[in-house]
Amino acid sequence: MSALARPCVVLVLLAAGLLGASAGAQADVFGPISLVSQSPTGQVDYAHDTVISGNARYVAFDGSYGGVTGVWRRDLLSGTIAQVAPGDAELPSISGDGQYVSFTTTAKLSSADENRGPDVYVRDLGLQQTDEGAFTLASAVTVEGSTRGLAYGYASEPGDLRRPFEEQHYGALASGRSALSADGREVVFVTTAASDLTDPQTPGEPRTPPLQVVMRNLETSETRLVSARIGSSDEPVSTQEGSELYGAVFTGQLGKAPAFAEPPAFGRFAAGPPLGASISADGSTVAWMGADVGQQAPLLSAEHRGPSYTEPLWRRVARGSETPTERVTGGSDPAASACIASGEPALGNSPSPSDPCQGPFATPEGSLPSGIWAGGGDGNFVPRLSADGYTVAFVARAQPVSSGEGFGFGFDGPSDLYVVNMRAGLTRDGALTRLTQLASGNQTDVATAASILDFGLSPDGRQVAFTTRRTQFVLGSPAYVTSPAAEAGMGELYDADLANSTLTRVTRGFEGGPSEHPHVQLQAGRDPYTEGDGALSPSFSADGKELAFASTASNLAYGDGNTPQAEGATFDGSDAFVVERQVFNEDPTPQYISPAPAGVGLSPAWRLDVTASARRDGSVVLFVRVPGAGALHARAKSLVRTGSPGSATHARRHSAQRGSVRSRRSASVVARTVATRSAYPHGEGLVTLTLKPAGSYLALASARGGLSATLSLSFAASHRPTLRDVIQVTFARTKKVVRRSKKASRR
Repeated sequence: MSALARPCVVLVLLAAGLLGASAGAQADVFGPISLVSQSPTGQVDYAHDTVISGNARYVAFDGSYGGVTGVWRRDLLSGTIAQVAPGDAELPSISGDGQYVSFTTTAKLSSADENRGPDVYVRDLGLQQTDEGAFTLASAVTVEGSTRGLAYGYASEPGDLRRPFEEQHYGALASGRSALSADGREVVFVTTAASDLTDPQTPGEPRTPPLQVVMRNLETSETRLVSARIGSSDEPVSTQEGSELYGAVFTGQLGKAPAFAEPPAFGRFAAGPPLGASISADGSTVAWMGADVGQQAPLLSAEHRGPSYTEPLWRRVARGSETPTERVTGGSDPAASACIASGEPALGNSPSPSDPCQGPFATPEGSLPSGIWAGGGDGNFVPRLSADGYTVAFVARAQPVSSGEGFGFGFDGPSDLYVVNMRAGLTRDGALTRLTQLASGNQTDVATAASILDFGLSPDGRQVAFTTRRTQFVLGSPAYVTSPAAEAGMGELYDADLANSTLTRVTRGFEGGPSEHPHVQLQAGRDPYTEGDGALSPSFSADGKELAFASTASNLAYGDGNTPQAEGATFDGSDAFVVERQVFNEDPTPQYISPAPAGVGLSPAWRLDVTASARRDGSVVLFVRVPGAGALHARAKSLVRTGSPGSATHARRHSAQRGSVRSRRSASVVARTVATRSAYPHGEGLVTLTLKPAGSYLALASARGGLSATLSLSFAASHRPTLRDVIQVTFARTKKVVRRSKKASRR
């Protein structure tokens, strides 16, 4: 097997029953990895934040191409790369057909953009950059007859030297890969500065606090506050604690949003800002990593959580079916029926699975910061949604109560990956599926305790792709079994299939082995790579068969020419890649089909079914199932030697040239039609055709082994495609023929 065709390493989950897999399911594998951050004229300098369109034709990314930074779109069919937006544009999301791409930039691409801060735009790639309407400002207000963008305000005084910095780095920001609905109509983003979102017609300083989740409908020009307080539709979430101002969204820092920065000229060995929210492909649902959780979703009556307490939050936002914000998972489960019946006002001092109000995670009160994801650190913590919004993938640093783990990492320990079913009727514990678990309590051991760096969820909710430097995966249920792990290195991409319970390592060098690029040689046993070096930004096509990602590795695809050098590297050499998922069919299962009810007609499949049976008289009987009325033709062809017994030439030459060497040498093999037959059925049913070699060819059927032939069938009917089939048959004449002499016959 060649290096390019070698399948990726497969890790098999044993506990298939937990995830609903059938016993006959086969493990997924992925084909060769394709480098897509290149065009017929050259390769990009670097590419990050990849996202693939639902139809798998386009891949968008931010990076540098020909020395020009911005957001780009690669057409996988034509191979061309088009500029979506120039300058500091970053963090793209793409529509299902690839026509629309959202991104964040400080550039003024619309006359409606009147501020200096970063804003969210949507580009229509069906138009040229200079065409009117090519760029639509998404971070805009809802004012009838106006398309004005949001106005931002900043905490610093006008004379403060920090103000210009604030204006350039805070405004609105959309998460990469998950900010745009499949039809390109809805965009979800987060405000990182005070704005006039909820009071756009009130003059004066913008008064809506920062860190709100907002959705913009580009078709109706309506901007909606998603992260509203409990019982309200337009009251933003905000808490002042000391000098810190907390909003609805967790930022990775205490009450402070990350600054939007211009991409470095030579790339970076890290993921982009994780701040943001996700919208489902159908535009019905939004999810975000929440802060100030108690202001947005119900807690226990006496439960006290500070504004820095974090949990993923979820809300249905489709018009006509809006719901209040719900907690995806966390330390308590006040909506559980057993909890409601108990009347318990708060959790006990020690987390316990027997507590009817206990949620999946141990999140003791009083610690700062707290929640399932607390503190900064590496990794993308924005939750991801399935296309219908009911499946949520997220990462957590908190320890599950049921696991009994006691590693004591605290709020900044390694993260693990989970999936939750948000359909009604499930407790938070019952809805949760854990996908990874630490293999040791040694946080410095990359192989056993590295964090989940980034992840993506397929639209059908069946697959979760994630990146990590971890190489050992151990779980009690479901259980991961892997071949001896390779030495830990840069981040690798894995794909967990929830339907057939398999975990596949997707990234590997085209010659085999782990992801690599040139690096400084270190002492044996020391890892030369850093956190964030390797694979990031996994993104699925609509059918889940294509997986796009970015990686700094230089050995994933042959011909990668922008790899950094080991000494004095000035750029990360990251590229965009696509790999196709290959799925083996499940083992066949016996099927039992009852007869159709009386009076119900079933249209037969438009196909031919044929079997053949050889008879002792040298004929072959065909049993052909035809799908309707038409013309059925059968023709048998065989290779025969001219001059052979039974042929016409043999009879003439046999007596005169018996034993002649010249005769044997002049013989040749030719294809001859040895039998034909036709039938004209009047409808669907079984047709019987008997074919017998014609004339002198019948003698060949009497030879040892008989006469082998290729039988071609065709069935033609009006206004339907002609059906064809080919089978091999043998005419074998074994029945003795009794000949009576003339003398005996006269008696």
